[in-house]
Amino acid sequence: MSKANKLISISTGVLVAFLAGGAFWLSFDALKDLAAGNGIASGMAWLYPAIIDGAIIVFSLSVLQASLNRDKTLYPWALVAIFTVLSVVLNIVHAPQDFLPRILAAIPPVALFLSFELLMNQVKGIVHRAAAFQSLRDLAATIRQKQTELDGLIQAKRAELDELVQSRTADLDKLDTAVERMTTQKETLQAELRDLRSERRQAQTASNLGILDLANAVRVANKTEAQDALLAYLAEYPDASLAEAGTAIGRSKSTIGVYVRELSESGRLHKNGHGWEIVDEE
Repeated sequence: MSKANKLISISTGVLVAFLAGGAFWLSFDALKDLAAGNGIASGMAWLYPAIIDGAIIVFSLSVLQASLNRDKTLYPWALVAIFTVLSVVLNIVHAPQDFLPRILAAIPPVALFLSFELLMNQVKGIVHRAAAFQSLRDLAATIRQKQTELDGLIQAKRAELDELVQSRTADLDKLDTAVERMTTQKETLQAELRDLRSERRQAQTASNLGILDLANAVRVANKTEAQDALLAYLAEYPDASLAEAGTAIGRSKSTIGVYVRELSESGRLHKNGHGWEIVDEE
């Protein structure tokens, strides 16, 4: 609130309070005289205006409280209206029987009601503005708190992101090293492949020179040696199976079957009812 608005609000409040006080005093004096003139002891007569006009103030405060609490205001408003009308009527009864005095007598309670209600409206406005300002302050504090939390979260996420970037950078460095190592291994393998190709060409050249015949001769010699070993084993164990014979000389069962067939065709081996029989060559 600006200084000018604050000054206006204070001045208006003071003037309205003065108006309400003056109206209350005028009505108070008239009602006191009326009570004293109608059989009420002078020492007790002041209670009647205090009760009637004071009730208007109390019920107006009740209206203000209900309005601020967002409660129903019908009942306190009805009480304000009833006691205001009662004060007006009693002030008119106390006045002389002429028209103008009665009008003058009705003015104080009406002015009390209107001025006090105006004062209550100002108070309600001040309370609402104070509540709005407090809400704004609370909202600003909440915003500052959330901003602080957000800044902390951003810093934490930034630190986490920096750590992740460093980790990924280290992984990339390791990957670069692995790629370099694999490139070196690739070059080595390519060199070995070239050597193998060269060796294969040399082997092909050697085979063209008769190395293949030598290999065949070696294979035939190994086969002959294996067949002789098979004959020697069967001569010692004529009841042996092909699997047992293969295990004895280090050959598979299918290979032993081939050897047996070839030996049988050459007449060096045959099988009778007593087992394998070796035929000596003449």
